Amino acid sequence: MSNYQINNSRFEKRDKRRKTNVVLNTLIGLVFVLILVIGSQLIFGDSGAEKTAKYNEQPDIKLASEENKAEQDDSNEKTDENDDKSEDKDLNEDEGIEEEAKEDEETEEDSFEQATITEGEPGSGIAETIENPAWSPIGTSQTEPHSANYTKGSQDWNEMTKALSYATGIPESDMIIWFLGNNGGPNDAAGTISPKDKSVKYKVYITWVENNGWKPTKIEKLN
Repeated sequence: MSNYQINNSRFEKRDKRRKTNVVLNTLIGLVFVLILVIGSQLIFGDSGAEKTAKYNEQPDIKLASEENKAEQDDSNEKTDENDDKSEDKDLNEDEGIEEEAKEDEETEEDSFEQATITEGEPGSGIAETIENPAWSPIGTSQTEPHSANYTKGSQDWNEMTKALSYATGIPESDMIIWFLGNNGGPNDAAGTISPKDKSVKYKVYITWVENNGWKPTKIEKLN
């Protein structure tokens, strides 16, 4: 074999090795680049997922604010509604008190409207004697024969109390009963009463009217 052939064979071998090395280096480079790309995706991908998860876990501040505002508005509306109801209730109560006072005043005026008033004798302890032909029996749910019952709280006692209130105009709720009892006959009674402020004291005479209840007959205004 000539030197030329030997040199040419060596050259070809070196050329093949060089090409092989180039291919290997290129492949190694590609593998390295792929490793870098995949690694970076894994690293940054996990970080992005964590950020997304944290973001998703955070409350919607705007939505929460709107919900709080809606709850506050609803609470304010309920408060206003309760205030209005309270004002209406107070107004109704005031109107009821005024109406009751007006009715009591009218009742007292009516009880003496047609009355005959006579001044009492000096030293008798009686300031005035009041008699009214317009007085009528107050009505009753009791049946005959009637027998007076002076036990406090009994039906007869309650009806007698109503007759005392009717005659004087003093409401039962504002009445002090100093005495209520028999006045000498089975169908006659008398009661000494005053309003709670004790501004005046009356002795009221009542009589039983069959099937119609107790009827006032005379009032003495006491000194």
